[in-house]
Amino acid sequence: MNAQLLKLLKGQIERIGQLKKEGKFMDARLLELLKGQIKEIEQLKNSENWGPEYQVWENTTVKIVKKLFDDDYLELFKRSDTSVCSRVDYGLNQKLYLKELDKKKKLLEGFVREKTRLEAESSLSIGRTLGLKYYDLHHSIKEVSQQRFEDGHYADAVEAAFKEVIKRVKGFIRDKTGENLDGDKAMNRAFGCENQVPLIKFNDLQHVGEKDEQKGIMYLFKGIVGIRNRKAHENVILDDPYRAIEYLALTSLLMRLLDEYAK
Repeated sequence: MNAQLLKLLKGQIERIGQLKKEGKFMDARLLELLKGQIKEIEQLKNSENWGPEYQVWENTTVKIVKKLFDDDYLELFKRSDTSVCSRVDYGLNQKLYLKELDKKKKLLEGFVREKTRLEAESSLSIGRTLGLKYYDLHHSIKEVSQQRFEDGHYADAVEAAFKEVIKRVKGFIRDKTGENLDGDKAMNRAFGCENQVPLIKFNDLQHVGEKDEQKGIMYLFKGIVGIRNRKAHENVILDDPYRAIEYLALTSLLMRLLDEYAK
């Protein structure tokens, strides 16, 4: 595969990922709206039987269901409508109205459960389809992250990769100096070139450009420490497999730099 074709393919993959993210965001918003419609059913029980409030509610709900699901779901929702019943007997009419609202509530709750289940299964299948075995990531990153990623645990996969990089830097410092450092202190000790000779040098540090490169790479290592710390102290949700791969690619790059320069 030539470079131009590979670039085009990468662009298409990124675009697909963006479209999936946009669609997923819209679906989540619509699902919340549908849950709101379900909550309104109890209020409708105190309104006029099949009156204006009910008609507005039903019209809005139909639009949401149509956007979230296929025609079968929409027909199922419409088919449960019994508003054509006789309205001569108010007591009977009220009973049928309340019965219809309860039916619609159960039906919509079932729609929500099914949508949530399908999204969960889709997330798992995406992870398995993308499979890290198709990416030439560093072997150490694959070892700790591949199974987590393919099981759909994207945040865990990324955190495990971050920890693996940090652990390797800490181990190198310990082997060279006997010091047990962590976090920013470890990265400063390993790569910092201000007032010290770094333990790991990426060039000869003979001029400003080389020192800037050294600092730039150091900040990449320090960056994953900061992200790791946030994930460790907050309930950070990462449900985008494409973003997870980008994080894993960064850790793979850092591992390869260590392979080459951590001597």
